[in-house]
Amino acid sequence: MGWKVKCTSCGTERVLNISFDIGRQKTIYIYCNVCKKNTFNEILGYIDEEAK
Repeated sequence: MGWKVKCTSCGTERVLNISFDIGRQKTIYIYCNVCKKNTFNEILGYIDEEAK
């Protein structure tokens, strides 16, 4: 479970596991492991893996 986000600089997608709702935001500013710096990440949506 978590939020799927995409780095606006390099396009890398990952799941961000946080305990609060960020769905009302368009982007979040977090560290990108590929870019090796803080970048804006587009919030693509919430993923509920338990629903499978």
